[in-house]
Amino acid sequence: MAIHPSSVENPAYDADYYDPSTPHPSSTVRLASKHTTEGYRDGITTSKQQYVQEGFDEGYILGAALGLKVGELLGVLEGIVGTLNGLIAALDKRADSNSGGERETLKEQLKRQKRVRETAKEELALEKVFGREYFGEDGLWKWTTEEENEEMTFDDIVLHHPLVVKWGDAVTKQAQELGLELKDGIEVEDEDDN
Repeated sequence: MAIHPSSVENPAYDADYYDPSTPHPSSTVRLASKHTTEGYRDGITTSKQQYVQEGFDEGYILGAALGLKVGELLGVLEGIVGTLNGLIAALDKRADSNSGGERETLKEQLKRQKRVRETAKEELALEKVFGREYFGEDGLWKWTTEEENEEMTFDDIVLHHPLVVKWGDAVTKQAQELGLELKDGIEVEDEDDN
């Protein structure tokens, strides 16, 4: 003789058991909460594995490109200060009395270039370059980029960062005032060419 499930006193077959207005034993509520929590954790873990590495890779590349550009700008300003120091030292070694006016002009330029360099160091500090003013909570940049027909690279995006634009123009201006020519890249010679 078979027993029909509805004839057994089993809460799994009780119609009131699934009614949300019916109070459930605390163990059932605890079990439901546990499964919900574990499902949430499993979803987060799976999502992290899938997207975090991808986001890290993209952020790392952009951060490295931005750091290189900021370093380049600060390096040029440092080079200008070093060049002026070297010129003044060379004039000091010469016993030529006619170089006094030139020395004073260079010293004034050096003072101005040191102020520019210090301002650049403050404004191009990593905390400011990567700050909330320029990056959202999601890690995406907030500045606008001019999209061209081609897909933009991270280097293109970096060149539109407001601080890079500002200090790129300032560095170019400082170099032009001193009659220096800046190159847009570093040329590497092959060992075979030497």
